[in-house]
Amino acid sequence: MTPEDVLRYLREHPEFLEAHAGSLAELHIPHPENGRAISIHERQLLSLRERCRELEERLTQWVLTGRANDDRSDRMHRLMLRVLQAPSASRVGALLDGLRIDLEIPWVYLSADNDDELPDARDAPGCGPVPEDDAARLSEHAGQNIASLAWIPLQTNAGYRLLLLGSSDPSRFPADAGTQYLERVGSLLKVLLDGDG
Repeated sequence: MTPEDVLRYLREHPEFLEAHAGSLAELHIPHPENGRAISIHERQLLSLRERCRELEERLTQWVLTGRANDDRSDRMHRLMLRVLQAPSASRVGALLDGLRIDLEIPWVYLSADNDDELPDARDAPGCGPVPEDDAARLSEHAGQNIASLAWIPLQTNAGYRLLLLGSSDPSRFPADAGTQYLERVGSLLKVLLDGDG
């Protein structure tokens, strides 16, 4: 009989535990940290405390993530207001300024129409660390050290454009970050560029 067989039996016959409650109280098992013998009830209590600690940590992380998302939403809202309040002819510039100011992005660059002097063009929004081969060229292009990058490709009425957002902080635009906000910025920028065209 294996431990799995015992566990399966106990799960399938919960009445066994009730019928032998007195015997179970006499069982002692090693403490998970110091090895001293404890009752099965104490061990269950330790397991429940550990589970509660894990759940508290997860809840704390959810709260922090929620606050970060609220902050991003507030910044995006300020960005949209900045664009809407600008004169029509200045709205693209207002958007780029807002990315620098409201979203605190150190380097914001919008390519000219069909610019061939760009770092590797992408087909979809994304972000990640700057590849070593591109780091020097990109940093020279930006006039500052760029260690992480977000990119938003745009197919406008006038041609292909690329919005690059860069930072010297390698963790600012992690590769596993979502692209929801990048896509929103891209959609807005495309509307503005097509309207100006």
